Amino acid sequence: MSSNSIDDEGTVTGINVTPMVDIMLVLLIIFMVAGTFVSEASLKINLPKTETGDTPAAPTLSVSIDDKGEVFLKKSKTDLASLKAALTQEVAENPGVRLTLAADSKLPYQQVMSTLDVIKQAGVEHVALVADK
Repeated sequence: MSSNSIDDEGTVTGINVTPMVDIMLVLLIIFMVAGTFVSEASLKINLPKTETGDTPAAPTLSVSIDDKGEVFLKKSKTDLASLKAALTQEVAENPGVRLTLAADSKLPYQQVMSTLDVIKQAGVEHVALVADK
């Protein structure tokens, strides 16, 4: 006997929810797949171009420097002293932490090197520089 049984008077006494469950599962899969393509609101940084370059494997931290020279850690504005303190704490908690450094291509080389120096002083050993291909 099925769940959609019809009595002698012709009224439906059960509801078939299988089509609704199928539609909900399809929608769930669509949202899960589409969620991987949505990226975080990113800073507008003109990255330098390279002919060769590797994409870093799943970084845990990201440091960015925009065209005005403002430093961001995980999309939050910070200064070099606060950056060093936050990275030192992160290294204490996770010694193998990986970091990517993205700097605007118009920045002076000295500013990028100063930021990289602060990152190294904090104890971060795995640093990748981000560039566009």
